[in-house]
Amino acid sequence: MSSVLHPVGPERRGVYWRRRLLAVLVLLAVVLLAVLGVRALTSERAAGEPAAQQIDPSQVASTLTAQPTGSPTGSPTGSPTATATTSAAVAPCEGAALSVLLTSDATTYGPGRTPKFALTVQNVSPVTCSVEVGSGMRTFVATDASGAQVWSSEDCQSSTSSQVYEVEPQSSRSMTTTWSRQRSAAGCPDGQEMVPDGTYTVTGTWNGVAAAPVTVSFSG
Repeated sequence: MSSVLHPVGPERRGVYWRRRLLAVLVLLAVVLLAVLGVRALTSERAAGEPAAQQIDPSQVASTLTAQPTGSPTGSPTGSPTATATTSAAVAPCEGAALSVLLTSDATTYGPGRTPKFALTVQNVSPVTCSVEVGSGMRTFVATDASGAQVWSSEDCQSSTSSQVYEVEPQSSRSMTTTWSRQRSAAGCPDGQEMVPDGTYTVTGTWNGVAAAPVTVSFSG
């Protein structure tokens, strides 16, 4: 211990003290550099790591509330009233909103040929409306030159079905029938005769509204 405080040697005491002071300074410099290096390394690690995210409980609750709810299979579920609200009923066509037209596929029919008639209901109004069409809504009647009824589509009609259709402006729906050129009577009795050759007037009505008649001729 005495040699540390009282250096002994051939040199003067001041030389030994300067050497010891230099050694202490070098040691302090090494320690300081080591401390600075550790601090720098710690700072770099801290800068590279993301800061811990603060979670707002209110945001979590909002996110959970916004999640959609569906069926267990993931299929979307619609509103039970959606179809009803998008398919509102269309008002029936009335009065001057309709035009009823009767046509035939020919005017003269030779041997074995049978006429086909079409009764067409057209919407002549500027708005869409509904029309009920079908065998239960139309009637075709044929009369001979004397005005006597010889055939009616109602006499042997096997079906009286009908259906309501939405008809846009200038659009139409047609109902057709074929006449076998055989007489008919109420109740559709068997054994009715064929009408003779000649000219016949055919009329057509839809829901009681008559169309202009057409004339057909049979020969052979």
